[in-house]
This record gives sequence, structure tokens and C-alpha cells, in this order.
Amino acid sequence: MGWKMNGLIVEGSVDPARLPGRPRDASETVDVDTVYERPCDYGMAVVGGWTFIADPQFRVSFNDDAVQEISDRGRALAWVTNSASTVHGFAWYVDGAPLRRIVFAEGEVVDESGERIPEEDSAPEPLSEDYVFEMMVRLTGQGWSDGGEALYRVWTCAE
Repeated sequence: MGWKMNGLIVEGSVDPARLPGRPRDASETVDVDTVYERPCDYGMAVVGGWTFIADPQFRVSFNDDAVQEISDRGRALAWVTNSASTVHGFAWYVDGAPLRRIVFAEGEVVDESGERIPEEDSAPEPLSEDYVFEMMVRLTGQGWSDGGEALYRVWTCAE
């Protein structure tokens, strides 16, 4: 199956007003596929104590300043998986600070920082959607199926 998705998973709740783009509530709840099929700015769902943010326009995913703003007292996982362009990766934040980032494109590392974390040991190689989804479970306790089956509140940006 091919994937073309990215997002951010933040421990606890997130105030949408703190997200980049001054988002406003679109008063609409949709499934995650709809968030990525339309020009939505964000889709947000709370699952198991974590806020899943679907971010089709990469406004907050892998944006260290934005992640710091919304997760300064918890953990967050930015992730991307795009089978068509073979880009897969994650960034792990603790108390808003980036701890580890690794992104692969066409099987080669294109962005890496921080020391390898224990959760990466024995993870599927090479980096692929399986790796990203496994890291999601290992780091947050939430699997892609948890976020993929949730309903997302749509937030559109004013800027």
C-alpha cells in the first residue's frame, strides 16, 4: 500500500490557536483521508491522551519552533511517509526540544540529527512506512490504526 501522509503527534491536548497560520475552526469533522484529499490546513483528533495533527501543508511537522510552542512540557513525534517519493522519517521531541531526527529519501539519509534512541534498536530497516509506523507505536504507544480510524476536526488557516 502506498502512503503520502505526514503529521505531528503531541502528548496531551493542543490549543489550535498556538499552531502556525492562525487556524480557525471550520466546524467540520472528517476522516483522515479527507483531511489529506482537500486543501485543509490541519485536522486534529485526540486519541489515548495524544493529539494527532494531520498536517498536509507541513506547517508544523518538522518545524522545531512550532513544535516547541505547542509541546514545551511533553513529548511529540513528527512523522512523514511518502511511498511515491520514497521519503520516510520522524523527529522525536521531549519538552519541546528536538532529541532525534532521521529522514530517508530513496534509501539514503537526507536529514539526521541527535543520537540514535533505544527505540530505534531492532526497528524494521531500511527506513520505510513500516519503520515510521513502528516508531509511532514505540514512542507514543499509539499506532497508525489508532490515528487513522479517528475523526479529525478541521482547522483552516487565516494566513
